[in-house]
Amino acid sequence: MHGSELGKELSPFWIAPFAGLLLAIAVCPLAVPHFWESNRNKAVVAAIFGLPVALFIASQDPAEIVSVVEEYFSFVSLLASLFVISGGIHIRGDLEARPKTNSLFLLVGHVLASLIGATGASVLLIRAVPRTNRERVNTRHIPVFFVFLVSSIGGLLLPIGDPPLFLGYLQGVPFFSTLNLLPMWLSTVAVVLAAFFVVDSVAYRRVSSEAIFHDRAWAQPLGIGDWGLRGPSISCGWPGC
Repeated sequence: MHGSELGKELSPFWIAPFAGLLLAIAVCPLAVPHFWESNRNKAVVAAIFGLPVALFIASQDPAEIVSVVEEYFSFVSLLASLFVISGGIHIRGDLEARPKTNSLFLLVGHVLASLIGATGASVLLIRAVPRTNRERVNTRHIPVFFVFLVSSIGGLLLPIGDPPLFLGYLQGVPFFSTLNLLPMWLSTVAVVLAAFFVVDSVAYRRVSSEAIFHDRAWAQPLGIGDWGLRGPSISCGWPGC
């Protein structure tokens, strides 16, 4: 039985492993953070939920398993290349952490996500954005909007930007067909970025004058390279800043 036909025959019960894996990803970092820090433990949890489904499909249609494995390696190769290349580019400098600056960061990341992948854009900016905002203490909303705009919505335009679109491309969907989503891409970024600007503007009004002074005093233009450049030792609340 072909994979697509097998999917039509499966009962809704087979959704449970996938739902359980999503639930584990959402709950475990909060409920058992130390356990979830280990990549080995993540792999064990994924195997517990995924192995029964894989074995069942293999017993019904072994060729489908081979096809899925091939797609998986193509997908992982893309993500790995984006991670390695983008991770090797160091953006130095420290801009003033104003709402306009943060909004511009997210807008640039949003555009780059479709060109170098959401993974690549996220890795590229994951240090620059928190470094710019390290003098501020009320920045919990910034990583949330960063995930929305750079790590998720931004990769909508091209298959290289978003994993589901890339998998569709592997199945024969034309590479540039997703450009039809441009109106949705523009309208979504406009709404979400406007919401971020409002939230960040409200948060910026609560920044102390001392923090603003340090932010302006340590401001440096952006550049590429120079791993040795370091600013003041101030915690920003983000990993890697």
